[in-house]
Amino acid sequence: MKLRQLPEDFKVEEINSVNPSSSEKPYKLYVLEKRSVETFSLLRYLSKKNNIPIKELGIAGLKDRHAVTKQYLTTPSKYCIQTDKEKNFSIKLVGYVDDKLKLGDLEGNKFEITVRDIRKGEIPGMMQKAETIDKVGVPNYFDSQRFGSAINKDFIAKHLIRKDYEQAVKSYLTLFSKSESGAVKQEKKLILQNWKEFSKLNLKNPHLKQVTSEYEKSKDWLKAYKTIMPGLREMHISAYQSYLWNECVKKVLKTKINRRKLYPISYSLGALLFYKTITEEELSSIPESFKTISPNMEPSKFELEVTTEVLSVEEVRFKDFDIKAQTGSFFVTHERRMLVRPSNFTMTQPVVDELNDRGNKSKFKVTLSFTLPKGSYATLITKRIFNQ
Repeated sequence: MKLRQLPEDFKVEEINSVNPSSSEKPYKLYVLEKRSVETFSLLRYLSKKNNIPIKELGIAGLKDRHAVTKQYLTTPSKYCIQTDKEKNFSIKLVGYVDDKLKLGDLEGNKFEITVRDIRKGEIPGMMQKAETIDKVGVPNYFDSQRFGSAINKDFIAKHLIRKDYEQAVKSYLTLFSKSESGAVKQEKKLILQNWKEFSKLNLKNPHLKQVTSEYEKSKDWLKAYKTIMPGLREMHISAYQSYLWNECVKKVLKTKINRRKLYPISYSLGALLFYKTITEEELSSIPESFKTISPNMEPSKFELEVTTEVLSVEEVRFKDFDIKAQTGSFFVTHERRMLVRPSNFTMTQPVVDELNDRGNKSKFKVTLSFTLPKGSYATLITKRIFNQ
């Protein structure tokens, strides 16, 4: 099967209880619709074009890049965003609100996903799984979209935990993903070739230049790391914490479900475990939630057993996560539900896929529609139904 062959194949609409007023209040509320645009890149563009400090732009969630998405955005009322016609996004003022939007200020997301290139022999199995998915749900993993900063499974936060600040900076300045621009890739290669000799470089990218300039001035790797944008540093922390949570969930499933029912599906950091079938007894044995790891975590006896195993493999300890005093970054424990069930789930009957069939009537497509609570990943639903 194929996902996201067209941006319109993956649609996301933010569900938010925000209630805008027509009377002026401290913040303006906009509806932002975008197509094939990465969220942070768009915020930087809006910031620069409208002379608004990027920290003043408020959003409730990071939406997929390879998709058509709709979400809310706030700015202080003293600023004005120009609404000229843009190629890949539109922004419309809808009213005023009292507070700036922060990450997490949403209830959930509504998805409409078209899955293509389905072979005829795959249809019975996917139909069977679709019939039960709203009842048995899926493990509520963090999916690959969460781990854009963990290139080659290199976790910058893990370097911070180990107090290897040079390696944390080196990973940020030299590792790159396929999706990054050619110019950024080239500058990162130059930085690696001239490691610690940054004065030789004439960098154009302001974010890379800011970090190298700080090191040139202070010769202090930790100070250099702290010049990285706060939002990106927060992503470094959440990526590692999310990976550890995924590993804990896999341990839980192995403990609570007959292992013959479990099967792996690949994602960017290895494999996630899903269940083929599950009994009511097994479902009820899985804890409703599991805590994320932090130095202040107060685990239950079961959580302690599971997290101790995971941290042993990682060769880190609970107390190592207390990095706030040195780095300004920090891990926070929160409860995350172990399983997630889609609401209002529907799947269309298979029809011939016009993009991949080539006139043979052997390749099909379906469209899924469902709602998930905030923080849950729609791609887990497609992984469960289509096994990839």
